[in-house]
Amino acid sequence: PQMSAEIDALAEASLVPGGPGVAVLVIEDTQILHAQGYGLSNIDTQIPITPETVFDLASVSKQMTAIAVLKLMEQGQLDLEAPISEYLPEFIDANPDNPVVILDLLHHTSGLADYTGDAWNGSDAEFANLDLEAHLTWLNDQDILAEPGVAYEYNNSGYALLALIVQRVSGQPFATFMATEIFQPLGMASTQVYRQLGQTVPNQATGYIVYNSDAIEPSSLPSVIAGDGNVFSSIIDLAQYDIALRQNQILSEQTLALAFTPGRFADGSSIDDGDEGYGMGWQIAADYVHHGGGWLGTSTYYRHYLDPTVSIIVLSNDEAYDPVALTEAIADFLAL
Repeated sequence: PQMSAEIDALAEASLVPGGPGVAVLVIEDTQILHAQGYGLSNIDTQIPITPETVFDLASVSKQMTAIAVLKLMEQGQLDLEAPISEYLPEFIDANPDNPVVILDLLHHTSGLADYTGDAWNGSDAEFANLDLEAHLTWLNDQDILAEPGVAYEYNNSGYALLALIVQRVSGQPFATFMATEIFQPLGMASTQVYRQLGQTVPNQATGYIVYNSDAIEPSSLPSVIAGDGNVFSSIIDLAQYDIALRQNQILSEQTLALAFTPGRFADGSSIDDGDEGYGMGWQIAADYVHHGGGWLGTSTYYRHYLDPTVSIIVLSNDEAYDPVALTEAIADFLAL
């Protein structure tokens, strides 16, 4: 009770009264220590956020895409060191003698253009309707930014390509593969990959941006592309996911260790992103792996400690919210 009361106070103090809010999960091993919602899922209808409220995870989705790739590797259907052109024959590699390989996509060392960056010059409508196949066509028309394996540059296009590879190798739509291979077996009944503009996501939090207590505006830009984002989930479902990670229900211990290991450049040196490494959909700190996400109407953060075996997940429907700050405050209180 004392822990929950302290987390309640920290979460409530971080919010604008009467505005959007946050869902907070603290879990140790298989035990949920705290799961609570704060603020409003929908301001107009005054629906509160609960542990069952569904949020757009944004880039927190990336480590799930990496897990899908690693599952196919475990099944012998995919080689992480193979050129991506083996799985996407129409991909135009700028230098076939030094090809982009799957590990380059996982580690953000591909040197490819990023559809969420300066290279994109399409309209908002074209962006919203860009699917995995159309994205590959777009990417083939872009200049590379660097040779693969020589520089780390966070890249959403790389993870969209990974989703397309999963789709091609498995013979299933990416959303179907994620549902049947990961979400459904773990009992994540509210979790799905968003796949069609206008679709209804049950219990979804409405997205906002809070400028100050007097300026709160709706905010959203739905899109159909996946792999780099677009998984929608709740903290209750993510509790099941975190337990499955720790109990090696999704991947073997050895394979999961690959995801938690910093990638390396072609010269053998370790990726260094602000004194942290980058694994496969995870940033690698000394005591934990973590990843944040942000998009119009959402801000998310997932921290998974390796020792002690505690995880903290913070999901907000305010794109201006700082989930890392709340996570840090909770971690300090828990003496992590």
